[in-house]
Amino acid sequence: MEARLFLAALLLSCTPIRTSPTSGDVCTLQQITKDKVSYMTGKTARGCVSRSTVGKLQEVHVLQVKVETQMWPFQLNVSSARRTTSPERKVLFVIICDKFCMVTVHSADLHPTFVSNNMVYGVMGNVATTFDQTSGEQLVQQVKDHYDNVTSFTELENPLHIRFRVGEDASSPENCIVQAGFNAWRYLQTEFLVPEVKGCTSPSAKKGKEAHILRVQQGPAETSSQPVEVKVTVVCPEAKPLQDLEILLILQSQPNVTWNIDTQRTVSIMASGKYRITRFPSEQLDERVLPDSEQGLIGLAHQRGFDDIASYTNIPSATHVILELHRCEPEVKTPPPTPAQHPKTVNIVQTVFNLLPPWKCADDSIEIVVPKMNLKDLNDYITDITLQDPRCRAEQNQTHFVLKRYLGDCHTKLESRILARNKLILTLASSLEKVEVPFECSLPQELRLQLYRTQDFKWPSTTMLEVNKAAYVQVSFRAGIPLTFLEVKECSLQISAEEPQQLLIQPVAPLSQAETVLEPTEATLGRELHRFSFIYSPAGGGPFPPCATLSCRVAWRFNGSTSMETLEVTLQDTRPPPSSLGIEAVVGITFAAFLIGTLLTAALWCIYSHTRPMAKLQPVSTNAPASESSSPNHSIGSTQSTPCSTSSMA
Repeated sequence: MEARLFLAALLLSCTPIRTSPTSGDVCTLQQITKDKVSYMTGKTARGCVSRSTVGKLQEVHVLQVKVETQMWPFQLNVSSARRTTSPERKVLFVIICDKFCMVTVHSADLHPTFVSNNMVYGVMGNVATTFDQTSGEQLVQQVKDHYDNVTSFTELENPLHIRFRVGEDASSPENCIVQAGFNAWRYLQTEFLVPEVKGCTSPSAKKGKEAHILRVQQGPAETSSQPVEVKVTVVCPEAKPLQDLEILLILQSQPNVTWNIDTQRTVSIMASGKYRITRFPSEQLDERVLPDSEQGLIGLAHQRGFDDIASYTNIPSATHVILELHRCEPEVKTPPPTPAQHPKTVNIVQTVFNLLPPWKCADDSIEIVVPKMNLKDLNDYITDITLQDPRCRAEQNQTHFVLKRYLGDCHTKLESRILARNKLILTLASSLEKVEVPFECSLPQELRLQLYRTQDFKWPSTTMLEVNKAAYVQVSFRAGIPLTFLEVKECSLQISAEEPQQLLIQPVAPLSQAETVLEPTEATLGRELHRFSFIYSPAGGGPFPPCATLSCRVAWRFNGSTSMETLEVTLQDTRPPPSSLGIEAVVGITFAAFLIGTLLTAALWCIYSHTRPMAKLQPVSTNAPASESSSPNHSIGSTQSTPCSTSSMA
């Protein structure tokens, strides 16, 4: 995959170019709804900062939020620009919405006070404001009259997520003078959803081949600072994301913009300025000059053979852009059942399954368990059971058909967040007919606590807690109404009855470096999710019991009541086994091995020296020299010698 992505970027210039665009090259952009584009920026509708609170008891930050519709929810993450900010330093936020807003606050290291005309969640409490919904200048003056000074003022329109760093800059102006298009990037980043994503296509467009055009109008201050991060993802919430997709990404802005592109797909890229693919950080490609007009960019895509302009987006200014493409694999349609030759049998099958429903909905899965004994009264035998997606097939043994699948698979539909719908497709043995049995089951609405091994929270969950390794905890709740909010008050780990609880997190704040509160997550399968991670390390590295209890206390924001959810976990030691030998024993064993080796070598040499071959080691002769009467077998003048003596002829 990496090689394909890299080659696509390097060989883009080799793509055939159509030199004679047809009339189809001119297309009229229309709004589309299948894709989602969001971006983050430090630009505001209006704003200002001042140093007027430097040295004072508290900072005062004013947020004026204008929204399109009632019941507008957005998140506010508050952090400190300086880690050394003293805990006595007070921070006050004044939040004024022109309509009804629901503000969810996350603050890891601070406990700011909030004054607002709307509902603020995630804090101990907020004070109702007496300030009027008026212009920015008048609101700044009202707050200044009431609290003496104003640190910052920010006006935003339809924000989704605000990341705010508190702290003052002594180099700021003395007074907060409201300016249009104020760039607040030093202390604020806001995420917005692009309200209108447009596109156009032609009849000759090839399926699975599409272009996406992003125009980011950076100002001089932005182009000279950080690069623009662009992330391209392909998702399918209810099925498998489309794999066979050819994408052309055209990025247009000022020539000196640098783009960092994050994608797991094969993407062809054309960009004004320079760009790099984050998976190949050492590669920086040459800049291009792109047309600075709508039809010029569309024509460029057509020349590259991309007639489907799947999205065309204008963004005023951004540091991050996320292009989320909703593309699903084609649905494998189940062929319609052949006309039933035995309608009575079909009716009996459907009746049996409705009287003895085998389906059950868990928090994140559907379970189908069909005892074969329940089918003994049928006039036909069932050979196969699947869901609407034929790939979701039940396994069978001697007694049961069994199927368990994740709620997000098998074409399961979720309705009203608490109802799952699908169909059983039954195959009859005699005629191979397909009998459909639609079913629905209610999803549990209870609070749930789950433990995962990895940060991607991949299904299924586990009850095994590994010592000295990061564990990932998810607190979830599914409700039938979208306005039910959950607030995690605290989570703790109880190792044994004799030891005190180890407190992991308090409201939206970890208690040590071993715990981390993760970024808020969008609802999945109709559930509101809260996630954090922690590392359990036994005190002193000593032994620990085999089991522990993980618990979280939560509060329901609509009525203030609290609940406790617990999870029994098994502790697994991942530490290396300790050595049972001390340094003295190791030295002793080494010396003994050396001594034994020396003795064995000496013994082998002694044996060798006493058992040499006779040809080389003979005893000295004690017989007299041979006489003339000696045996004629002896030759006259012969000599005998040994290593220790010599003999010569007389």
